Amino acid sequence: MRPIDIEALLKNYKDMINTLEYDSMRSAGKAKINAHTLIDMHALVERYERILNSQRSSPKKEAS
Repeated sequence: MRPIDIEALLKNYKDMINTLEYDSMRSAGKAKINAHTLIDMHALVERYERILNSQRSSPKKEAS
């Protein structure tokens, strides 16, 4: 199984969010279309940040 690089995933999500927000600022119709997508993407970013923070805060124990 291939591990997921959560940091790269978060960077990509944040780039997509920035692009959609910029696109939404330019047109009211696009803002309406992008609104639900942006809400979902912000929720995903929060979820992955919690996972990343929990991985960083729990040190791995080494076998002696």
